[in-house]
Amino acid sequence: MSLTAVKPSTSKSHEKDTTMASDSVTDASERDESITASLTPTTSPMSRSRQQLLASGLYLADDNIVHNVQWVQQGRSHYLAVLSDSSTAAAQHEPAELSAIVVIDSKNYWLTSDAGYQKGASMWQHLYDVKLSCTVSAPPMNPQKSDFGTLMKNLCILMQKITMPGFEKGKGFLFHDNCSPTPTCFKIRHCLFERLTDDNANESVLDLSQLQNGTHFLPENMKLTHEQMHEELFLLQRTHHLQPLQARGQDGTIMSPATYQTNLENAIVKLHFNLWHWPIGPRNGSSGNDCYTAEIVHIHVLKPPPPAVSNSPRKRKIPAYLDPEASVSASKKREL
Repeated sequence: MSLTAVKPSTSKSHEKDTTMASDSVTDASERDESITASLTPTTSPMSRSRQQLLASGLYLADDNIVHNVQWVQQGRSHYLAVLSDSSTAAAQHEPAELSAIVVIDSKNYWLTSDAGYQKGASMWQHLYDVKLSCTVSAPPMNPQKSDFGTLMKNLCILMQKITMPGFEKGKGFLFHDNCSPTPTCFKIRHCLFERLTDDNANESVLDLSQLQNGTHFLPENMKLTHEQMHEELFLLQRTHHLQPLQARGQDGTIMSPATYQTNLENAIVKLHFNLWHWPIGPRNGSSGNDCYTAEIVHIHVLKPPPPAVSNSPRKRKIPAYLDPEASVSASKKREL
């Protein structure tokens, strides 16, 4: 018994039925896609930022980071550099731009236009010594919150790779909270001034002509905690560059120095920084110290600070006349 293939019908009625069926399937497919799209949650800026940082290979919460970087000596110090397959010295010595998603703490907050500088009454001897600084800790939501524990672990591993024999760990970089056995936050900083040299005399950190608020970044318009320091700032322009902090809001607009505290304190941010190691030799019979600094490259706000809450009691209007009987009746009703 033989089987014969049946030739498909080519009648117009069959073509019409086939077309209608095809259109029906297409419409159903489009409806399904529309429903699926409406049910699929949109990716938040926080999640997108995390995915981008994970893909970079330099996200501190990624355990692979310890294999992607290396310590490079520069004079008496060391900095963390990208581990490259290239044989060129420039590629092997490129500073690693480490990244993290963190909260900028209100504790130890000195990320203002001049870090509260006052000559003779602050830790800085001169205005050109000023370093803006703050501490950063874990965000309140997951997975970024759990990421922070991995971040601190990897940070400690990287620090351990460059310790000097017999040296103690320096203070002022890692901090503990509530008697925690492991660090809960670390310090970041920004060098506000750079000494002028033949190489950088014509360089500018920001192209002020491209900024709507460009004049806010000029030294003569810099907001100082103590206005009497303006004379020192004026004299400093002959020898130093002013380096504004590279901090941007949610819309990507760079912040003027006067708005740092309002926009950054208690904000959740995407942080990029370089890690440095400074061995401080023994002094007066004490052992040496391994000191570390996290130098801010740039900050991008992912979630702004919560609105400030007033501590003053709310004012209530006092009536000019109060009926004693009405007051007694109201109090009796409350008792019942």
